[in-house]
Amino acid sequence: MSLFFAIVTSIFLIIVALQYLLIRFMLPNGLSKAVKTITSLAVTLSINTIPFLYMMSGRIFDQLPWWHRELIIFPYAVLILASALSGALFLVLLLVRSAFGRVWPRFDTSRRNFLGSSAKSLAGTSLGVLAYGAYYENKTIEVSRMLLSYRDLHPELNGFRLVQITDIHAGPLISFETIAEVVSRANALKPDLILLTGDYVNHNPAYIQGCLELLDELTAPAGVFGVYGNHDYYTGIDAMQEGFSKTHISMLSDGRLGAKGLERLLNIVGVEDPVSGWASDAQFGDLRKISELVAADQFNLLLSHRPGIFRVCHDLNVQLTLAGHTHGGQIILPGVGERGFSLAGFFVTYTHGLYESEEDHEARMYVSRGIGTIVAPVRLFCKPEIVEVTLTTA
Repeated sequence: MSLFFAIVTSIFLIIVALQYLLIRFMLPNGLSKAVKTITSLAVTLSINTIPFLYMMSGRIFDQLPWWHRELIIFPYAVLILASALSGALFLVLLLVRSAFGRVWPRFDTSRRNFLGSSAKSLAGTSLGVLAYGAYYENKTIEVSRMLLSYRDLHPELNGFRLVQITDIHAGPLISFETIAEVVSRANALKPDLILLTGDYVNHNPAYIQGCLELLDELTAPAGVFGVYGNHDYYTGIDAMQEGFSKTHISMLSDGRLGAKGLERLLNIVGVEDPVSGWASDAQFGDLRKISELVAADQFNLLLSHRPGIFRVCHDLNVQLTLAGHTHGGQIILPGVGERGFSLAGFFVTYTHGLYESEEDHEARMYVSRGIGTIVAPVRLFCKPEIVEVTLTTA
């Protein structure tokens, strides 16, 4: 946890420094250096302390008027991210400008005016783009449908439909109203089976009851099954387990259960989250124990919060793995590679979408972009999703 705290603190200090740099260059040229320094420091500290303390007050924002989230939390989160992004871009511009100024002195004659205008342009553009990502794409939930065929699929599973929901992150950035919408849309699909792959609450245990009461309304003939994610441990795993025990949802922790009515055909395996390595593929413990949960003569469906499990589970006779955790990176650059470049690609191997094993093309994993967000309620080319999979005979 000390390493995690050090990384988070370092990132925060870098963001603060970038904000300070950006704000200083946005101030009018006529101000003295001392006034610019004091003003920049005051604005930077205000941005990073007052709203933050408000968010950490421990309140459940769903018990407050709607505008607390829409007019305070969302703008604050967008402002923090926009100032950090535009500050980073401005730093690059500053270094490039300085390099050109040394090679070609005349290029540097209007340096101050150019940098001031650039800082304002970058800040305005970043705010506009990220506000779009927060207030439109972040709130536009998609249903991603796919048809997966298997040669040896049992006839009773032909046409079987399952729905995956993951990474809700109930808290200041997502409302119970949104969770209710997700539940309603999932039920409206009338799936045979519903699967949940972790991170139901972001970190505040005060959200557990409200979130799980809504998830308890999920219905499917073959049942509703789930596993825990790393944020469920941050929230308090004992409290999460107690909350789920009051629902009809079957939670799996390195265990297996048969789908209701299909106990001899569809084996559902749920693996425990390793918790550590939050920004990596993570290392799973006793793989032999996981392999013992796999049924040789059944269709094996594995639930794992972390997609890193796919590095090994495609060798364990698992036909389909469902995972989450990455949020698709929340920002995807389209047109880069087969599926676009996800920011999660800096940290993990499997970021979003459907993957197939090179050794066995019928060993597949789908990594959902999830519902909620962390850090900021911003998504770009990475809308939240509910996943619907239909199994068919090849």
